[in-house]
Amino acid sequence: MKYHNTLDAVTYFQTAAENSALYYQGFALAELRLIAELARRRGAGQKDSTFYVVSDCDETLLDNSAYNSWLIETGRDFHDLSWSEWCQRREAVATPGSLEFAKFVVEHGAGLMYVSSRFEADREATADNLRTLGFPLQNASPDPQVTALFLSGMVIDGTPSKKGAQFAYLAQRFGAAPMIHLGDNLSDHDANRYGSKVPAPERLARAQQDDHRWGSDWIVFPNSIYGTWRNTLSAADEAPPAPFQEGPVRPSAAEAPKMALLRRWKP
Repeated sequence: MKYHNTLDAVTYFQTAAENSALYYQGFALAELRLIAELARRRGAGQKDSTFYVVSDCDETLLDNSAYNSWLIETGRDFHDLSWSEWCQRREAVATPGSLEFAKFVVEHGAGLMYVSSRFEADREATADNLRTLGFPLQNASPDPQVTALFLSGMVIDGTPSKKGAQFAYLAQRFGAAPMIHLGDNLSDHDANRYGSKVPAPERLARAQQDDHRWGSDWIVFPNSIYGTWRNTLSAADEAPPAPFQEGPVRPSAAEAPKMALLRRWKP
């Protein structure tokens, strides 16, 4: 392909009214499910201190598509170094309806736990970005016993952790499962069941098996730009000439007509 094959995906994400509508719809449903679950748990005599919601950050609460536009414009693929630089710039914006939902959770007496694949080294920048946008985040320390911000590599019980271990830790810390789980990637809901080592056909089959959870305690948001779903494909038409390199791996898409429509990061 002459241009990066996520160009249409990013264009849809940034410009399609349908994309915004899906986010508003997802958060509206999440609010309804939260109210119902609060009533159920309180009716069962459960303590408010056990009430919490787990949400992914990127492409669930935060829109990083300007970073992806820059990758396309410059012919790059995702790389840890450029991603961390983007995070340090604190330029992500809120997805449609996300800020209102976050405030709704706290106002109704539940805790909001931000569980992200962002790197532990970017903790301060991530917390600053969330707070500047208005997200409720009182404690963003690296202490898992008190923090509301869980990042990839943060130490739990002496070991660097990722989402699967963090979900388990939160269930132990609160003494209950989360009321709702939000994410744009199915591994945001179950890191093992929908991980990158699970083949795409098996992920599809498991999504069917879990049909009772979608729209109930698991709320999913649209992201056709990136995610585990791409990592599990058996073939792709844009393999870079070298694995995981920071520099350009294909021609720049700067002259593609759709680029003029996009918000782009300017490092």
